[in-house]
Amino acid sequence: MLDAIAARCSVRSYKTDPVSESDLSTILEAAFCAPSANNGRPWHIIVVTDADKRRALSTVHQWAGFCAQAPVVLAVCGDETISPHWWIEDCSAATENVLVQAAALGLGTCWIGIRGDREKGLEREDMVREVLGLPPHIRCLCLISLGYPASELRTKDPGGLEHVHREQW
Repeated sequence: MLDAIAARCSVRSYKTDPVSESDLSTILEAAFCAPSANNGRPWHIIVVTDADKRRALSTVHQWAGFCAQAPVVLAVCGDETISPHWWIEDCSAATENVLVQAAALGLGTCWIGIRGDREKGLEREDMVREVLGLPPHIRCLCLISLGYPASELRTKDPGGLEHVHREQW
C-alpha cells in the first residue's frame, strides 16, 4: 500500500490510450470503500469520457486545462441533504482512494479543487453544475483527471517527519 501511496503524483499530461472498464470499476470500488461519517456515504461520482464535456470541464478552473486531454474525468460530488456538514471530508476520503488506486494500476491522476464556499468561489462549481446537469442539492468537491501518463513519473521523497509531534506541539 505504501508503494501505491508513494507512487501517486499529480499528472497533467496524458496519453490518448483509453482507461479500461475493468480499471475504472476497480477505481470506483476503491472510492466507495472510503470511510464516511455516520456511514452517510453522500458521494456521487460522474464518469466523463465525452470529449466535448471534458473540453468544457477544462475551462472551469485555471488549472484544469489538461482535463481536455485526459481520457477520463471524474467529478466527485456530495449530497448536502445526506450529510450537510461532513460531505466534504467524506468525498475527500473517496477522492484519495481514487488517487491511490489509480496509481497502483499505473494510471495518472490530478485532483482539481472545484468546491467554493457560499461567500465566494461558487463560479467553478456552478460551471461544473451546468456542464454535468447537477441537481441543486449536489455539490462538486473536485474533478480528477485520469489516464496513462504521457511521461515517466517521478516518485517523491515522503519526508514529513519534521511535521510529527508526540504528546504535544
